[in-house]
Amino acid sequence: MAEKKDFKQIREDVEERQRGILVPDLIRSGRSVDEFMWKGDPNASLVQRIGLLVFGMFFLFLFSIAVFIIIATRTWEGLLVGLPVGVISSIFSFRFPRNAFRKKRR
Repeated sequence: MAEKKDFKQIREDVEERQRGILVPDLIRSGRSVDEFMWKGDPNASLVQRIGLLVFGMFFLFLFSIAVFIIIATRTWEGLLVGLPVGVISSIFSFRFPRNAFRKKRR
């Protein structure tokens, strides 16, 4: 009897995690992804870590483009466009890889 309850509980958990078409479900799953990206997870799988590194490299690419815009234009317009993009992308480009390499505390 206890085994049936355990199986039923596991099945309900799996079905709950697979939902994602309603707005509250999307918000809940999106929040967990955002939390993983911003805070990191010491128990993350290798695929999650590689994905976070790739995402961080994208922002590093944006940072380099912003720096190139600032250097190439040497105008106020280039500075107004490049500086905010560069600052925001640099924060993400260094934060995400740091979280990808977060390990378990002993």
